[in-house]
Amino acid sequence: MPRRPPRPLRRPPSRRLRDAAVLLPLLGLFAWMPPVIGLFSSGGQVFGVPAIVAWLFGTWLALIAAALALSRRLEPRDEDEG
Repeated sequence: MPRRPPRPLRRPPSRRLRDAAVLLPLLGLFAWMPPVIGLFSSGGQVFGVPAIVAWLFGTWLALIAAALALSRRLEPRDEDEG
């Protein structure tokens, strides 16, 4: 049975990527602080939805998408398992 070549070593995630993962929850906390949310409570609407609700769910969705993208870049994948 032929030997498989050794797998290349994986580099650890970069420091900037880890810093972004740390700052993401802080960004979410800032986006949901009462002074920031108060900017959207003026009674305006976005596609028939109150602006404050659109802001809350929009930022929530953006945080989830950013966390997913960061987690995929931070977590090493193992293609051999399956």
